[in-house]
Amino acid sequence: MKIYLAGYNTDVQFSGNTPETLSAAYARISRDPRPVHLLREEACGEVERARESNRRIVFGYGHGSVAEHAVFNFDILDVSRLAAEELQNFRLASFTEKSQRYVRLKEDFVIPEELKAENVERFRESMHDLHARYDALYHGLREKGFPMERAREDARYVLPMATSCQMGMTVNARELEHMVRRLSCHPFREVRAIAVELLRLASRAAPSLFIFLEPTAMDGFAHSLQPAGKYQGDEVLLVESDDDSMVGKLLVQWKTGAIPEESSEAWNSMSQEERLELFMEALEGLGIHDHVPRQWEFFRAIFRLVVSSGAYAQLKRHRMCTRLASVYDPSLGVTIPPGITRAGLEELFMNGIRKAEELSGRLGVVYPYALTNAHRRVVTLSMNGRELYHFSRLREDEHAQWDIRTTAHRMMELLRERAPLTFMLAGGKSAMT
Repeated sequence: MKIYLAGYNTDVQFSGNTPETLSAAYARISRDPRPVHLLREEACGEVERARESNRRIVFGYGHGSVAEHAVFNFDILDVSRLAAEELQNFRLASFTEKSQRYVRLKEDFVIPEELKAENVERFRESMHDLHARYDALYHGLREKGFPMERAREDARYVLPMATSCQMGMTVNARELEHMVRRLSCHPFREVRAIAVELLRLASRAAPSLFIFLEPTAMDGFAHSLQPAGKYQGDEVLLVESDDDSMVGKLLVQWKTGAIPEESSEAWNSMSQEERLELFMEALEGLGIHDHVPRQWEFFRAIFRLVVSSGAYAQLKRHRMCTRLASVYDPSLGVTIPPGITRAGLEELFMNGIRKAEELSGRLGVVYPYALTNAHRRVVTLSMNGRELYHFSRLREDEHAQWDIRTTAHRMMELLRERAPLTFMLAGGKSAMT
């Protein structure tokens, strides 16, 4: 694992050398009558006083929002894809990860420190085997005429979650403190080590902004993933959803100024043609990069999904939704890329899967390190209508990764049946041009 502090924001006008001066100056805006640029100049000239002000305001007064004005950039390298998943669960940060879809990987993986001595060599052999199968699948797909990108995309489903990755991360100090506190009580040593290093680097630059670092009971609860259970049924299930009336009544209010009781009555009395006209008026001019109006945020849908690790990697990027994920569970089966089946490579693929599962059964708490991108988990997902449009634009697009595209298409099919007017202009960007 390697983590570098790539940068942080400073006051360029007054030659500040720490983001703490910006936090301290902005914290004073609400109580000090002077112009803000003078507050910044004073903070840059008296850094220790600015730090003391931060400690008093954040810790003493509980105004943690001032720490949001300090922003950090990190390079994070040589962490497992499993650990990267834990980092990327945090909403209020930005991540860009090296993609296994576009980069052909070399053999590089993380060996969890928790492994018992008798399992280390067995683990190493399994990692070598899965990476060798990745190469064999890639070459086999290429020989069958698959394009390079698709061959990489399908072959990667046999890669273990222990495979190393790298990313860039941008995060403000308040969220970083939350991240460090929560990750510091994670069951995996690798994840806890990431928390230690992030804090070490950030606190050098801004020591006054990291105060609440002791994990709470709720931080521990966050790591208690639900069991997958004996899941049966569709891989995409619409558990609960509003219908067109939710957005429709709000559009009536927008158009007429009616109070909620009147808008409900008006909506119920409208013909289907009038309802269609109301929605079309609100959505007129909607482009492929536009967000639908905020009325759509009141629409709510809850899904239960069974997704592969590969698809979950795409799903977790939609951080404004609410997700509850189960453990990865071999009893849920695996997702076999259709290309691998068409190329006659399924036996090569499944032999690797079975060996990975055999090893995972020996590893205790760190068993997911031995599982692959093809293994699955159950996800309960809640999204509002506005986020669902964004999700549809990206994940139903013809350029989207095929696994998440299949899931997204089925989700939107179910929603179009439930709320056809609300989602009448949903769809991938490629379908809108």
